[in-house]
Amino acid sequence: MTITIAALTAQVQVNIPFPYLMRGYLERFLAGGLNPEIGLDAYSLGRYPPGVFRRAARAFQTSNRPITLHAPFQDLLPGSLDDAILAASRRRLRQAFRYLPVFRPLSVVCHLGYEARCYGGDTPKWLARAAATWKELAARAAAHRVTVMLENVYETKPELLLEVVGRVGADNLRVCLDVGHLYAFGGGDLSHWLNTLAPVIGQLHLHDNHGDGDAHLALGAGAIPLQEILSFLADRHQRPLITLEPHQEGSLTPSLDFLAQIWPWGD
Repeated sequence: MTITIAALTAQVQVNIPFPYLMRGYLERFLAGGLNPEIGLDAYSLGRYPPGVFRRAARAFQTSNRPITLHAPFQDLLPGSLDDAILAASRRRLRQAFRYLPVFRPLSVVCHLGYEARCYGGDTPKWLARAAATWKELAARAAAHRVTVMLENVYETKPELLLEVVGRVGADNLRVCLDVGHLYAFGGGDLSHWLNTLAPVIGQLHLHDNHGDGDAHLALGAGAIPLQEILSFLADRHQRPLITLEPHQEGSLTPSLDFLAQIWPWGD
């Protein structure tokens, strides 16, 4: 079935790093009726005073735009085997989580941060440390009724995400399946990933590529079977949060046009 662009726009999030909001995109989002997934990167957390975050949050809230957040991820290793790196990673994530009561988001997306090339021989120890990190942060988020979504990037086995969610055992800890990362880095076994993670998928990151890199193309411009993914979830009566991640100027409109043609949930 198809959905109008206006109706679709009201039902999806659009990724936007916080510094871009400060460069004119806040007004563009509000004028376009877009729901933001705001990236709270380390640069923003270090540069902007709390009042700037409060004003941006209030602008979306007074316009009744639902918000999701993306936590910092560059250089962070939430399951690190190095005590100093682990402490620094947790400290940065806590800094971002302090803004949950300001933005009142539906979710906060966080990278799991596992690479088999680094941790393959120490996976049990990594799992224990990662689970401790997410248990603490899920509890912080639960106090504000926010769901923490663990996103795949370089992970090649969906069982790892399932294991972390199971170990933590928090009702508000789920998975954000990034289909672009899966196709570029995760081995591309779409059926296995979907069937393994279906019970814990709470959010999707949608962008496209040809399987040879994280190109963040407009939807329909690559080779990812996006309709198959959405239909799989809809057939199981699952309706995750959906975030578009347009990284090129001008790719949002074609992404919305393409998504409207394959949208399986109606208006």
